[in-house]
Amino acid sequence: MTLNVDAAKFAFVNVAAAQTDNAFVAAVAGKKIRVHALAALAGATATTLTFNTKPSGSGVAISPLFANAINGGEVLQYSPVGWFETNAGEGLTITTGAGATTGVLVVYSEVS
Repeated sequence: MTLNVDAAKFAFVNVAAAQTDNAFVAAVAGKKIRVHALAALAGATATTLTFNTKPSGSGVAISPLFANAINGGEVLQYSPVGWFETNAGEGLTITTGAGATTGVLVVYSEVS
């Protein structure tokens, strides 16, 4: 299974430190947001990063806690099946720890 290039969507955000459920990719009715690739880079202070599925209440973690060193981060290379996905009809949010702003890029698709 490969991601049809025409179905690929892209998003980026610079998330400030100590954010909870920072809006990233908006919910789409009846669809899951599946992350196929990502890159994240922390600034001059170490921080953590977690991706969440966000219903109307508090978000629920759908990724591990990424612990990013000073000016460090992670790259999850393209996966045709995806690395993680939200629940249907829920948005993708990011929670960061105390530390630096973190830049995040994702390639995602909307799936049933």
